Amino acid sequence: MSKFLPSLSKGLTLKAGFAAFALAAVAPSQAQSTAPEPFRFQFPAGYLSRLGGTEGVVDFGGKIDQVNAFGVRSFPLPTLQDLRLVLVKHNKYWEYNISTRIKDTTVFAGIVNNGDAPAGIAKVEVAHDPFKGIQYGASLQRTQYGAYDSNARFNVGYAMSAWQDRIRILNLVAFSLDSVTTTEKREGQDTNITRVSATPYTFSQINGGYGESVGQQFNWRLDSTARLYTFPLNDKAQWSVDVSPSLEYRPGSGVTLNLSHLERFAGGEVALPSYNLARYEETNAAITYRIPGTPEFGIGAVRLRGTRNWTSDYTYLRNDLLLNIKALPFLIGPSIGYQWGPAKDGSASQMLYALVVMGK
Repeated sequence: MSKFLPSLSKGLTLKAGFAAFALAAVAPSQAQSTAPEPFRFQFPAGYLSRLGGTEGVVDFGGKIDQVNAFGVRSFPLPTLQDLRLVLVKHNKYWEYNISTRIKDTTVFAGIVNNGDAPAGIAKVEVAHDPFKGIQYGASLQRTQYGAYDSNARFNVGYAMSAWQDRIRILNLVAFSLDSVTTTEKREGQDTNITRVSATPYTFSQINGGYGESVGQQFNWRLDSTARLYTFPLNDKAQWSVDVSPSLEYRPGSGVTLNLSHLERFAGGEVALPSYNLARYEETNAAITYRIPGTPEFGIGAVRLRGTRNWTSDYTYLRNDLLLNIKALPFLIGPSIGYQWGPAKDGSASQMLYALVVMGK
């Protein structure tokens, strides 16, 4: 939550999400008007708008007295270049990384989320991926897919568009180097043996969507993605297709109903486990009521969300209370929900607690 602190002579109010801080500027006296201007820190132009993408993380899992993870994701640093920081404490490790987007190139480095594993996954990546034109990228990361320990991947390709940029067509030629370390008996002693395998592959993807408004209350949209991986030296290939219809309905002032569904079909086999996709079905529904007015502090919106994961037999129901804090460019608040279906502790259900954010 942001706070306001008066300066000694010039008012300077700075706002930031999930942190309470401000800076005071001291102006020189009239008698010293010829003295050098003192150092004053200023946020770069447009910094406050970056805060809208910040995500707070508070994961209690099924027990309110035991926090599984807490921290912040996509927090913008006060620099001219938009640098995004992730810092999340998990039970067994820290997740931390930094990333930025320079024109059409994304640069990423750090430790990424690995669920309940003993450690996070170290990763460095550079990806040049404009909507249209030449594409290329490289990544190096530790992995935990079966016996794989680490991999280095490189790709180059081209993207084009059709139907007035509603459809994007991407084709890549790629190469993966995977290292596997196993322990074997050599002369009666356990010895670590590292083997490196090379896997060339291609990736093709077509994705796009189309939607329209129906009157003043309805919006509908249909999005779809088709993918194809081929592994010529492994005699393997896998295709997958996602189809996702969605609907938005506004029955009254401040009330919005959102419905969406995802159907994923897949077939074939991959040579790299991290690219494997399987059949998937999920339905989501949410009804949101935004409270009119912009108070200094008060309830900004209430939201009820439901999710049905048909593939894994999960059902989620979440209730969100979002606070409107005038100093913040977004709404933030607690979420309390319930899960029916398999839980981490083996039971059939559990409570869900979280911190949620929504744009104003």
